Amino acid sequence: MQGFTLVELLVLLTVIAVLVGLAIVPVEPVLVKGQLVSSMSNARQIYIATFNMANDGVANKDLGLGWPGDLKARGRIATFEDYVNVLVRNDYLKPGDLKMFSAPGTKAYRGGTLSSGSNGVLTPAFTEEYNAFKVYLVKGDDPGDTLFLATKNYTYNTPLNDPHAAPYGDNGFVVLRKGGDAAILKKAQAQTLSVVGKLPGGGSVESAENCLNPGVPAPQLR
Repeated sequence: MQGFTLVELLVLLTVIAVLVGLAIVPVEPVLVKGQLVSSMSNARQIYIATFNMANDGVANKDLGLGWPGDLKARGRIATFEDYVNVLVRNDYLKPGDLKMFSAPGTKAYRGGTLSSGSNGVLTPAFTEEYNAFKVYLVKGDDPGDTLFLATKNYTYNTPLNDPHAAPYGDNGFVVLRKGGDAAILKKAQAQTLSVVGKLPGGGSVESAENCLNPGVPAPQLR
């Protein structure tokens, strides 16, 4: 029985490589879709923690508890890190829960300890390198369609053009509004504000006035 010649072997390997490539191509969109679903689930958990904190703040007349916009207006928080510390310090999230802020392209927080006292902070600090989300400065009197949270690859009312933006590039993004409704949106919906929601305080430009950790707007397409 004669074996394969070198040329036949090379042709066979090329065919196998092509078939493997064709089999792998459809896997990536499915993987990203699953990751987006996971991020939407995590966004809901973050929302529930903040919603409960805000409700308790109203019920107990505690000015140290509330929606991010209210806390910033009262001088209780200034940064995203401050917001997370408030959630953990008041037991709405545990340090081990903070891994839910991560997504592809960000590190997962491995947990830490909270320093004692009424103004305790996490060690190691929970900084933006662990965070895949933007938190908007929604207030208690904002309507339900006000934007509360979005994945960081999205900048409000801006085309989703950067394929390398963490966590999902231009493959889609997650939004969650104050009323609790969350959605996975596509690239073409980045400027469909009726679906995305409103910025706190109105307007159409994301900034430090309406977001705890705003991004840099991508250039507008012309």
